[in-house]
Amino acid sequence: MQTIVDHSILAKTRAEEHPADVWGKFFVPPYFDTLGLKTATKSTYLVGKRGCGKTMLLKYLDYHSLFSRNRNVIPKEEIEHIGIYWRVDTQFCNSMKLRGVEEAEWSNTFNCYFSLAIAGEIIRSLRYIALSSYSEFTSTQFENMVLPSADDYSFPTDPTELELHLEKTRKAFSLWISNLSAAPRPLLPPGKDFLDSIIKDIREVPGLDKICFYIYVDEVENLISYQRRVLNTYLRHSQQPLIVSFTSKELSDENGTTGRESISATNDYNLCYIDNLMDETERSCFFAEVFLGNLDIAGGNSDSLLLKLVRDPSLLQIRREKAHREEILNRVKLKFPTKEHKQFAVDAIETPRIQNILRDRISKAISKKTTKLTAEEFLKCEFPAEAKVVLPALLNRANNHPEFVYAELDNFSKGRSSKFDNWIHNNLFGSLLELYRPYRTYCPLYSGFDTFFSMSNRNLRHFLILNYKVLEMSELEDEPEDCFSIEIQARAAYEAADQLIREIKTFGEFGEQLRSFVLRLGNVFKTLQTAPSMSEPEQNQFTINSGARSLSTEESLFISEAQKYAILIEKLETKAKSAASTDITDFQLNPIYSPYFMISYRRKRKIELSVEDFHTLAMGTEDHYSDLASSVYRKSELQAGSQLGLEL
Repeated sequence: MQTIVDHSILAKTRAEEHPADVWGKFFVPPYFDTLGLKTATKSTYLVGKRGCGKTMLLKYLDYHSLFSRNRNVIPKEEIEHIGIYWRVDTQFCNSMKLRGVEEAEWSNTFNCYFSLAIAGEIIRSLRYIALSSYSEFTSTQFENMVLPSADDYSFPTDPTELELHLEKTRKAFSLWISNLSAAPRPLLPPGKDFLDSIIKDIREVPGLDKICFYIYVDEVENLISYQRRVLNTYLRHSQQPLIVSFTSKELSDENGTTGRESISATNDYNLCYIDNLMDETERSCFFAEVFLGNLDIAGGNSDSLLLKLVRDPSLLQIRREKAHREEILNRVKLKFPTKEHKQFAVDAIETPRIQNILRDRISKAISKKTTKLTAEEFLKCEFPAEAKVVLPALLNRANNHPEFVYAELDNFSKGRSSKFDNWIHNNLFGSLLELYRPYRTYCPLYSGFDTFFSMSNRNLRHFLILNYKVLEMSELEDEPEDCFSIEIQARAAYEAADQLIREIKTFGEFGEQLRSFVLRLGNVFKTLQTAPSMSEPEQNQFTINSGARSLSTEESLFISEAQKYAILIEKLETKAKSAASTDITDFQLNPIYSPYFMISYRRKRKIELSVEDFHTLAMGTEDHYSDLASSVYRKSELQAGSQLGLEL
């Protein structure tokens, strides 16, 4: 049995929690060789939702990692890609606006600030490389370097002195920004011209003639429009040896530059949507590799065969082979076992508390109708468990008479044609959720690798949080780590969902509002799930397709924010209720939250909301929200009463 030595490794689910040097900690994604980032001759724009792995990718490409102290042999050609990861300081950059200064002046100031920050990083990267195992550029060479162009800008020509001067200037600049009218403005380097001049000097140094700098600006969408225009100008004019690339959660809508031209993906950069670079087979295998690799690291097995494979870009082809994928998925599924839904029904029936709940619900349902049948007759041992579990929903439907349901149940148990085949298919999952609802934090349906993968919805960070919660709870329960019990997995799923819902309040300026929206929407779906007739047992989507008006700017912005943080997932329209339906977009509540509400993580059913309904969920008062929830519930039950008996 493997022993976990350092759980903290598995707890680091955000790239920001890792140091600048991630060599040996970065697992090469399957699409890495298709990006061509290390040989790119123009900019790249990486777009991906929170948790997709884009920041960790940039940290790997950063000079701290590719010239890591932990890297014993560094190829000569590595000098042709010196990555510099620059994460936007949103608060600081947002202070560079208004305050009595024209936007054109702020634009020039930001341009100078960018060159100041990047120039300092360029000098630091050279020192870092000189101290690494890279053989073509030594500390002696760094100490003897001269950058004559710096003198043209009244800056020191010695790299060390220049770095100190740039850092001192940066601090003076911060002081000036904080005290705009009181502090003197420092002399700043003049933008791209300064960077080009410095790089030209560097390429004159023996061994550095092929050096190229790749600047990766993370979260560019958080910048003010004029700042994005400044960086768009850098992007548009990027070419070796200085290439500026972007990442963001969503594609920026600011395409202008400081001149008259605009940028476009066709001509100016390679646009890559990270979520689209892997199919589901590749993604599930990669997620499994990351988890199993982290287990090896945590267990002190840092030289495992798996780690050698996932750390080396040249071995991607081996990882694409069917045999490797099958082995990885088999390993991870053994650690995260689950059962078929029919077996969960058997387990439920054999649990006294759940059996009593089932008996009470059947009794209440048939008490509303004229019949001589009793709950005990429906619960005969010869009847299959999966059929018994769905009985409360069926018996609560207006047109389903108990004798009719009983006859169909008897047919099903004897292998004859029966409506139960369809009833079980449509209602078993929802019925199990409802039977386990009194347990609150435990439902076995939220177990198994495939379930964890589905709930993660392409988000590696969410997947790792689920895994870490399982490890944490198994350690507390002193369970073996070669196979995690279904109960531990299910409880961990609830804990992960709870943690992630609490985290929503940190999501930008709409954080608290987004969190309230998730709680309201999740509770609406939970309320619909508790309807006795269970007309739509797996609702976790909505569409906005009616109302007296269109969405307002504020409401559209709110939806955009919810999508940016993957709280809502936009989907193509599912099957409409009528031929006249004009629905065009469905929004699914992120399935990672489903264990908290005990609703389905599967994309199955939706509810239809008006614009006014959506406004109530997103921005309405608690009283208005309560009225809406009650209205949706009543509407669902009315539809069930008039339709469900004839539905199947």
